Amino acid sequence: MLIRRSDRLLPFVVLLGALACASDSRAARVPARDERVEISAPAADQTAPVAALVAQQGDSGTRHVTPKPRVLTDAEQRVADGIVFAPSMIERFVVAARNKRLLVDIGRVDLETKQDAHQLAAVRRVASLVGPLSHVSFVHVRGSWGVEIDSIKGYDVWNGRLVAVLAPSSRADSLLRKSTPLLGVAMRMLVPVDTTAPDTAAAVGGCVRDSVPPALPARVAIVRDSLVRWVTDSLKPPYGLPSKLAVRGDTASGCFGPWRAVVVVTTRTSAFDWSEERTLLVGADGKTATARLRDLRLRTHESLAAFDADGDGVDELAARGLAQRMGAQTVLKLDPTTRRFSRFASGFAWESR
Repeated sequence: MLIRRSDRLLPFVVLLGALACASDSRAARVPARDERVEISAPAADQTAPVAALVAQQGDSGTRHVTPKPRVLTDAEQRVADGIVFAPSMIERFVVAARNKRLLVDIGRVDLETKQDAHQLAAVRRVASLVGPLSHVSFVHVRGSWGVEIDSIKGYDVWNGRLVAVLAPSSRADSLLRKSTPLLGVAMRMLVPVDTTAPDTAAAVGGCVRDSVPPALPARVAIVRDSLVRWVTDSLKPPYGLPSKLAVRGDTASGCFGPWRAVVVVTTRTSAFDWSEERTLLVGADGKTATARLRDLRLRTHESLAAFDADGDGVDELAARGLAQRMGAQTVLKLDPTTRRFSRFASGFAWESR
């Protein structure tokens, strides 16, 4: 049976016709680019599909956040804006005896409280609500007089600093009545613990804090005087700065690893335009080793004292740090390997304007 060529081409012709109809219908549905199309709003009685409503809710971007409970009133918040609390990550606070009270420095107050009793009361109230020690009632104190757990009995302002007032132990209270200078470091405590057990870090590596070799004080004095002479003769300020310098030497005895004393000699101009500092460690045999103090902005150190602030058997160095128009009480920790003192805690800062 013979099939004509026209019969064989018939399916292709039908397919081309279907494609042409589809393109014509698509062109009828899609308007041209230059043609304006008006879209009418849906009727009021039309109801949008549920899927469309869900999509619109997901794309709205609205966040539903539960508001936090308010702690301070508007008046208390204005007072809190004038207080600079210690950072929340700070775990160690400087403790010092001031006006026969044991105080913990927790921030700076930029408000006038001496002549305004109502504002002072508001500062105390704000410190008890949102201060760095507001959620604890006890602090663990390691000081130059020993180790104890003290409770916080209130808050106050001392010399522009926001302080927590501690209820000291009987021993510390007797020293405070004698105006003995006390220094320490406090850490937060949620629950008080028993501190009647003896301090196991009292003697580490053969170092007994209460016992000093008889010849050591004389040797430390010789080292200090020699270092003072060298600093006076060798360290000079650059040209153009005042030539009159203040040179000071301080010493402290303690357990600094293999060393039993530290000597710090500083020289500076009166306005702190220039300053230098040299440090030596003295062993029980009288031999010396150079050391270095790194204390951020504080450039010179004086009025030294040694005590174990962290219970590891190696004493920390407490000092009065000074810089240009400022100062603070600082506690430095020694790394026996590198013979470098670095900041362990700092507080009771002051500024001169």
